[in-house]
Amino acid sequence: MCVAKPDAWKKSYRDKAPRIVNILLFLIIVALLVMTYSEPQLHVGLGRPPLESTPRAKEMGMMVNTSNCRIDAIDYLSPVARQFMVPMPICRCYKLPVLKAKSVRGRNYLTLTLNSTQLWQKLGIRRMSRLVCAYIIFERVDDFSNRNVARGVFGFSRRRMNAEVEAGNVTLRAMCWVDFSRLVFHDVYIFLSPAAKAEVPQKENQKPANHLSVMILGIDSISHMHYKRYFSNVMDFVDQLPHVELWGYHRIGRNSYPNLVPLLSGQSADELESAKGCYGMGKSNFDGCNLLWNEFKRAGFATMFGEDTRIGGTFTYGKRGFSRQPTDYYYRSVMVEVHQHTRYLARGPKELSCSGNRVYHHVLYDFIYLLMPHFKQRCLDTGFFAFFWQTQGVHDYFPYALQTDIQYDAILRVLHRFRVLENTLVLLLSDHGLRYGSFAKSLQGMREMSLPTMVAVYPSWLERRFPLAVANLQANAHRLVTTFDLHETIQDVINLENLSDERIRNRTRALRDDRNVSLFLPIPEERSCKSANIPYHYCQCQELMQIPWNTSSVRRVAQVAVDKINELLRPYPQCHKLKLLRVNQAYLRDLNQTITVRLETVPGRGKFDATVLVTNYSSLQGPVTRTDQYKKQSFCAEETPVEMYCYCFKV
Repeated sequence: MCVAKPDAWKKSYRDKAPRIVNILLFLIIVALLVMTYSEPQLHVGLGRPPLESTPRAKEMGMMVNTSNCRIDAIDYLSPVARQFMVPMPICRCYKLPVLKAKSVRGRNYLTLTLNSTQLWQKLGIRRMSRLVCAYIIFERVDDFSNRNVARGVFGFSRRRMNAEVEAGNVTLRAMCWVDFSRLVFHDVYIFLSPAAKAEVPQKENQKPANHLSVMILGIDSISHMHYKRYFSNVMDFVDQLPHVELWGYHRIGRNSYPNLVPLLSGQSADELESAKGCYGMGKSNFDGCNLLWNEFKRAGFATMFGEDTRIGGTFTYGKRGFSRQPTDYYYRSVMVEVHQHTRYLARGPKELSCSGNRVYHHVLYDFIYLLMPHFKQRCLDTGFFAFFWQTQGVHDYFPYALQTDIQYDAILRVLHRFRVLENTLVLLLSDHGLRYGSFAKSLQGMREMSLPTMVAVYPSWLERRFPLAVANLQANAHRLVTTFDLHETIQDVINLENLSDERIRNRTRALRDDRNVSLFLPIPEERSCKSANIPYHYCQCQELMQIPWNTSSVRRVAQVAVDKINELLRPYPQCHKLKLLRVNQAYLRDLNQTITVRLETVPGRGKFDATVLVTNYSSLQGPVTRTDQYKKQSFCAEETPVEMYCYCFKV
């Protein structure tokens, strides 16, 4: 079990009143609230506190405590969380690592990893000549297809353990057979040209490293509490560096796409897809969108983008992706090739896959490591913007974060060894907490869904050079923030003069309570979920109070949610119309007559959350979200807007 170190802000909070007085005051306040509430059906049990709150959480203080937003601390090692902190089943990629890729002084090789003894023990062959290998060099056509451009066949002998392939940036698929019949190896590899010094025109009196590179290490489904639970190695390393944790970093959308689009574009997903948006009607792809890497590219920075999934990509899941390659180094074609040719199910957890002898998403890690010399060189000349996103493992398994911690600790330490961190702003962040499974069905799980992790690591010289900007960044640790704000923050880095004390003062004077505010400026104290563009369904700024689930008001709220689902399903005749089976829990938000329900539908026993304004039963306060995995139930509607709602007629 991984127990993170207590935080200083938690230690500083102590309840000095005797416990008995606190309890009495709480009961009195609750009684007053009950008497003043006008909905008769909701009176019974209105003031019952969440069952999963613990004394330790009360001692921890507040994550956010401003005039329009109060987010209580959550005990990340609560009894509810502890019951899910069990060891992961062992994941085994059982195919042999027959070949490995390596580059030596600009020349690319495929190398045999097995000696003659291992060939006999593992493959049953005594002569190396019985092992025949081939490679296919491929290149990207678009985000969904590749084309083969060259082939080669090669073998090995005791004197020849390497096969040279084309030089430069090369992506290829390699295969090996015994006697041209039994396939014993199949994997995809990347080769990159050496990190040459870029030709950068030097301005007169220009200081070295007069820029700050940006690296986003994104990990799906990691709440801030999950980070505290499992990322002990990363936290220990980050604690040695200048950094800030953003405790008020808040989810704004259902899945990765609506949370990451504001980060990369500064717009909401709806704005991006509106009639005037860059991905609106008649737009066939995202090529016309002005995303962060485009802005960095125009400023002379090198750009990198990689995700560990072919199906669930940010711009490709139910979307059309990019026609042109969006960044200088782009990983998508590799995952397309892996998914189509070399992917197979691992032995162990059902949702994990392999390629060759590697866990599926380790191919992304290998890409990051290959880029290390390029990160190092670009820090010295042009600077770079890199965006990486991992989904596999962490998306489906509560304890998988423990293994992920080990991998990202290793990545950060290599970045440190290559001295990349000396000139790079690293954002370790997520999009939301775990959305599926038993933990997500608990009240704590529901809260954590809306509070993803966000840690910013920056070089020490940044504070010396821009003290006011960094002071604001630190002060915003307990303000309500979103990916809209992260977009503005990263934009500021393109031109560091934006961070001078004088400009920060001028920009602060002109600051409004807007949704897009750089974290180098003071986030307005009066910010609310509404002004931050956070749908009320996700908003954690008000306390959730459990109420009876079997009242007419609650059932009516639940039916509104089911009716909305069926409205969305109407254009999809392959999907069943859903019926309300039961309401499992119901919560009231600070007596403002907004109710959140957790309900179940048939057929399929789908589990959903919805928030409705009681004074207007047609007013959903955000989308209806699903909390269980639907897997093959929605096979007939894969990658459509209704996939999470659809129960196909032939399951």
